[in-house]
Amino acid sequence: MSTQKPIGRLRDVALSMVRGLDFSERTAAAVRGARAIESADAAALMLRDQIADALVIVAQDGLSAAYAEAQRVPMDRARELYRGPDVHVILDLTHRPLGDPALLKAEGLARALAVPIFDSDELIGALVVYTKHPKRVFDHEDIEVGHILAALAGATVVNTRRHAEVVAQRELVREMLDQLEEGVLIADPDGTLAGANRMARELTGLGPTEIGTPVDELATRFQVRRQDSRELMRSDENPLLRALSGERSQGELSFVDMRDGSTHLVEAAAGPVRNHDGAIVGAVMTVRDLTELRRVEAEKQEFLSIISHELRTPLTPLKALAQLLRSRLRRAREKQTPIDHESFERNLAAIERQVDRMNNLVNDLLSVSRAERGVLRMERLAFDLSAVVRDVAQRYATATEEEGRHHFSVSAPNELRYEGDPSRMEQLLFNVIGNAVKYSPSGGEVRVTLEPNDGQAIITIADEGIGILAEDIPRLGAPYERGSGKAATFAGMGVGLYVAKLVAEGHAGSLDIESAGDGKGTTVRVRLPLA
Repeated sequence: MSTQKPIGRLRDVALSMVRGLDFSERTAAAVRGARAIESADAAALMLRDQIADALVIVAQDGLSAAYAEAQRVPMDRARELYRGPDVHVILDLTHRPLGDPALLKAEGLARALAVPIFDSDELIGALVVYTKHPKRVFDHEDIEVGHILAALAGATVVNTRRHAEVVAQRELVREMLDQLEEGVLIADPDGTLAGANRMARELTGLGPTEIGTPVDELATRFQVRRQDSRELMRSDENPLLRALSGERSQGELSFVDMRDGSTHLVEAAAGPVRNHDGAIVGAVMTVRDLTELRRVEAEKQEFLSIISHELRTPLTPLKALAQLLRSRLRRAREKQTPIDHESFERNLAAIERQVDRMNNLVNDLLSVSRAERGVLRMERLAFDLSAVVRDVAQRYATATEEEGRHHFSVSAPNELRYEGDPSRMEQLLFNVIGNAVKYSPSGGEVRVTLEPNDGQAIITIADEGIGILAEDIPRLGAPYERGSGKAATFAGMGVGLYVAKLVAEGHAGSLDIESAGDGKGTTVRVRLPLA
């Protein structure tokens, strides 16, 4: 057997091991090279398996697949054998086997040169060269080559692990950024976009093709404007470019979404990213979408304005009626004249109607609030649904009798037992019948029917009022939604139908709205399952 070790072959093996990042290819090159240069029968790279707590074969040349898969060297035994990175071991496998003796015997292996692989002070593996000849001698050159190849294999293992750790850390950072509820944009020192997290991508529509694009170009493309001036942002105002020059900035910006042409308002804050030497190596900007927040704020202001108006509206006639009654009482007392009881009763009825109006409004607002918090509950009591329907219809008939514009027709069974929340059902009827009266300013018939049909109690309220535009019907029944056209000229907050729908659905039922269009009346149909 030749003991010459061509330096060229060692060089070729070393080059093949340092090229590329494919771990399998590099370790395969190591064991092929070790077997060839050492003129051995086989070679193997063993690495620690954390689960088995043993050295296992991860790459081999010249061994059977069964041996490579089954052979194990417990870590306690390996640490006894391999006492340091510069310590090699020549093993007589026939007399002092390392691993499973039966496997070694079946494979016909007689001697081995084993060089340990360390990562700092931690034993992580070994490069083993095998021979089947009991008298084979591993000389000084064999040992030196073994150490060189083991060092290269160790570098491959450690570098692969470090690279995997860097990739894992990078993926972890990316995943963490993607979990943020604020958008994050990152710029390279050359002023190009280096990355954008999930929220930034969703907000702006930025994709992989924009990575590497100058941020100034992106600002022009997205028509970015400063909110204080409403003018297109100049290069020297770009937060990321300012951050790359060492500045920190914060302010409100707007941009145009290229996907649908909508305008977004964002709060942006940018700052430089420095390395351990203080040099700027990038810039980062966070963006928080204010569009929805400002829309909600505007709706809140409008809502408060409507509430103020709705609450103030009945207060004015209440005060006037109270003053009128006091005046009549004072005159009757001073002049010793009898009180006009009929007129007095009409005034008190008017006061009662205004109080009911305010009470219904407050109840609806409380119901909406409870629904939004998930605490709107329905009682389960047995009651006569027919009686509740007739009572609410009669109260509206009485309230509108003096004006004489509306007339009511009620069709309901003498009795219809139902299990549910009577006060909530009353609230539903007040809202729906109230809308029928309200949106029929010219009067007309309001038809209220209750009929049991196919296991359901069906309540229908139909009017001859202004009707509903077809495009408005899908929106109505949602919180704070009101009709357009003529309906928009009527006072209201858009909660009556919503609360009625909540009550119907809270009883496992439904509420549907029908209308043939402008000026053709409206029909609301409530379906409630009977027990």
